[in-house]
Amino acid sequence: MLPSTTRLPTYRPPMPDPVFSVIIATYDRPDFLATALGSVLAQTVPDFEIIVVDDAGPDPVRYEGDPRVRVVRRAENGGPAAARNTGLRQARGRYVTFLDDDDLYTPDRLALAVEGLARGPLTHCWIQYVDAPAGRNRVLDGEVGPQILDGLTPHLGTVAVARAIAVPFDERFLAAEDVEWWLRMAQRTPMNTVPRIGYLLRRHGQPRHRIDLTTRVRSRLLLMEVHAGYFAAHPAAAAFQWKRIGLMAGDLGDFALARTAFARSFRLHPHVNTIWHLLRAVPRTAHRDASADAQTPSV
Repeated sequence: MLPSTTRLPTYRPPMPDPVFSVIIATYDRPDFLATALGSVLAQTVPDFEIIVVDDAGPDPVRYEGDPRVRVVRRAENGGPAAARNTGLRQARGRYVTFLDDDDLYTPDRLALAVEGLARGPLTHCWIQYVDAPAGRNRVLDGEVGPQILDGLTPHLGTVAVARAIAVPFDERFLAAEDVEWWLRMAQRTPMNTVPRIGYLLRRHGQPRHRIDLTTRVRSRLLLMEVHAGYFAAHPAAAAFQWKRIGLMAGDLGDFALARTAFARSFRLHPHVNTIWHLLRAVPRTAHRDASADAQTPSV
């Protein structure tokens, strides 16, 4: 018999695994993060956990309140792909969803996921900008692997996927990691669309840590390299991605790359809009070269 002074630990039954794991990767955005968390805690479907992945921000994230919220701090900053992979490893939910730390869920976001998941293990809803009446959305139903990159991929925050089949993110990609994830995920399973707004996208001027325009261009070029076989078999997808590279390269001021990208896009999938972009890049390149020649001293 135990001495009367011995205190036995209080028995706590194990918590059942939640239906959803909501993964929020964050870096140094405490105000936005608080609002994002609030939008999840206001869900009409309450059976979830929230995994906040602090990607080694300068001030560690601390949260005290709802027990459904867990904070996991990474020792080193790894970018969005690495942070989301940390969340996937920590997740206990049957299904996984994502939320950027500067965006919001509508109150019925997880309810829309329940509706879509009743039809299959990969579903997505639609987005709307916080400061605009609508976003750019697609209806994707069935085997969509061949056309998933023919246009803009759904925002990652709109997806709900069975954790058992969710592929990890490729950590080589500091940008376009979501596009690359969709490419592999869409080859693995059919998907469906719930055509209602569940995700609110915020537009603002704050910088995205480690994701500047140069990084975005390099990541798209890496996408074309890593998945060269896919793009060779799907010219419409290759044309769309080259056009995206051309637009970003033009914004960056790399008009030679922009011209090359637009030309490749047009050869793969001729479109008058691509010619318009190509013609815009040519005179700007010529003007820049002429200006450089004028500044070069004669010998």
